[in-house]
Amino acid sequence: MNVAIIGTGSRSTAFTEMCLSGIRGDVAVKALVDIDVEKMRRYSKFYYSEADSPNLYSDYQGMLENEEIDAVFICASDTAHKDIAIACMKKEKHVFLEKPMATTLDDCFAIYAESMRHDRIFRMGFVMRHTNLYVRIKEIVDSGALGQLISVEAKEMMGHLHAGSFFRRWHRFSKNNGGFLNAKCSHDMDILNWIIGDEPVWLSAFGSRSFFNPKQDAAEKCADCGLKHSCKYFYKPEDYGNFNCVEDICVFNCEKDIVDHEVVNLEYRNQVTASFTVSMFGDRATRTMILFGTEATLYADLAGLSITVGRLFPHDVVTYQFSAADSGHGGGDRGIFTDFIDSVASGGKEDRSDARAGLLGSVMAIAAETSMRTKQVMNLQELLKQANDEMAPPSGV
Repeated sequence: MNVAIIGTGSRSTAFTEMCLSGIRGDVAVKALVDIDVEKMRRYSKFYYSEADSPNLYSDYQGMLENEEIDAVFICASDTAHKDIAIACMKKEKHVFLEKPMATTLDDCFAIYAESMRHDRIFRMGFVMRHTNLYVRIKEIVDSGALGQLISVEAKEMMGHLHAGSFFRRWHRFSKNNGGFLNAKCSHDMDILNWIIGDEPVWLSAFGSRSFFNPKQDAAEKCADCGLKHSCKYFYKPEDYGNFNCVEDICVFNCEKDIVDHEVVNLEYRNQVTASFTVSMFGDRATRTMILFGTEATLYADLAGLSITVGRLFPHDVVTYQFSAADSGHGGGDRGIFTDFIDSVASGGKEDRSDARAGLLGSVMAIAAETSMRTKQVMNLQELLKQANDEMAPPSGV
């Protein structure tokens, strides 16, 4: 199987390395695509010798003329997702699209509609569905061990370096990503949908940027700042390089419009309620989840790699421990890569992290932005009707 990787940033490295690792031995990267040609050349030289280098393209349209390419991994900037994904689908390529699906509702609807017109595999980069911990949570819920699922409480706590990095790169502007929740947590929206096993109807959201606001006693650049010896967000390349962040600007005084904390409330068609909180002020980086069922309560901690299930009556507790996986995102990268490749090879149409999942994740996140601004409750199913309208043939056809 021959694949192309579109975008040679940090996210593409996982897929390049897995292609080279041989975990699916018949997969070869035959093309790299990036508008930054020098960056793409450096990327190619890092992974390949001159003799075995993939073809390099500055334009994805040129790559699509290469009939050798069976599938594409789209790791380009979020705002480019719509045009690239649709062009690839129209050329009958199998598509793996990094999250989020897109940055506007209209773009999400257009991608989803196009995916429904083709019989090729479409996968979203929702790695959380493939981590051992979340797979086990899903199995426990589906087994009925919790009884009837009533409500879910999920949180993501970010460490301070990860939080600071968002204000030192293009993610700090909502126009580039559809809002902080869409950029960071569209797969958190998806994991709620997957575990609950239904689609949400009602959504409300609250949040703001309460801390990362201008400071008169801080400078524009960390190097020039009198607070550099006391500020925990002081820029050091060795600290922020892991977060694809190379810009020495003040996290307080830079231009930005994203929030630093947010809470989302949801009601599903099956009457399950859920809440999700994201905060840039965690004392450790983790995701947690509590599931309340009529027979038992489940507690999960991604950083602690543990699940605890406590029955209501008679009260007893079962704990599951997991070991750290040897690949990115707690094993999720490996799982989602092999799922995509195996689905392409077999022609399987399993709905795990498909186009509908991608659509829901971004619609929820983008609707949350609107709810925060307007203080209104959003009807998500009404919004999703527009996606169905996109699939309708033009009048007279």
